[in-house]
Amino acid sequence: MIAEVRTFNDSQQHAGSIPGWRQVYDQMSCGFLTSELRQLTAERFQIFQETVDKRLVQRGFAPQGRLCAAMSLGSAPVVQGQQVGTHSVVLLRDGEEFVLHAPEGMHFFAFNVDMLRFAKLAAFELSTEQLKRLSTRSQLSVAEPLLQRIRQRIAPMFCHLLEQTDSLGSSAEKMLEDELLGAFLDLFSNATEEVRCRRGNITVSAYLVKRCQELIDASGDAPLSIIDLCEHLRVSRRTLQNSFQAVTDMRPVEYLRNLRLNAVRRRLIATPAASQNVGDVAMAMGFYHLSHFAGHYRNLFGESPSETRRANA
Repeated sequence: MIAEVRTFNDSQQHAGSIPGWRQVYDQMSCGFLTSELRQLTAERFQIFQETVDKRLVQRGFAPQGRLCAAMSLGSAPVVQGQQVGTHSVVLLRDGEEFVLHAPEGMHFFAFNVDMLRFAKLAAFELSTEQLKRLSTRSQLSVAEPLLQRIRQRIAPMFCHLLEQTDSLGSSAEKMLEDELLGAFLDLFSNATEEVRCRRGNITVSAYLVKRCQELIDASGDAPLSIIDLCEHLRVSRRTLQNSFQAVTDMRPVEYLRNLRLNAVRRRLIATPAASQNVGDVAMAMGFYHLSHFAGHYRNLFGESPSETRRANA
């Protein structure tokens, strides 16, 4: 079992440090990022707690063969096109694709278990209606006292095992896995009505933001303009503006530029300076005014492109 507490100043390094998750974290608010990851990863389960002081968009795929749950302990993010409330638990299943828009000060507590093992236990305990939630719900709405009890059962063991690495034996591992399986059974047994979006058309807005992101990713070194995106998606500029504001709290131009700046940063970190200079990387991502690029980069990440640590040759 892996037990560790780590801090980061780079969002993608943080994202790549959680085993089993294929994901990208893009920093969207300005300044030098600071984050912490606390995690336990075993053969059949995983627990992790994330805190990040900058706005992020997280996208990728959950672990294969796992049932995953996450609770927000801070501000409400938007996940899979729905806003996550204080009584909500986000669900991901078996390699499912996800998009999460996390506000500044994100604080998540998440855990996952072997999906097949849980399904066998659920077949004995859950009703037909409750079993439907296992395959159909993206969120569960659960009373706050139950969420508190679940956290109170799991958190002390989680913290103890992080601090006492000599206690990471098979008995401790089994005890914690059993607690997680019991927590999932409690969640599905006690979930109430399906979570509904509180903010009108935020599901449609989140879809438009996601499609813009996919179109930008596919455009390579010829980034699309806002007009191009409106034409592709057959929506007005006002609709696009309102969608980005509702989901990301940013203007489309700023949001999409920040995505490209994150792509530049990832490539700089992954390549030696001798193989590609900063200007080449920037122009490959569609930044042709290098002085403007450098200013935007410094404003977003709190350092100039030349100060970003490059890979060894």
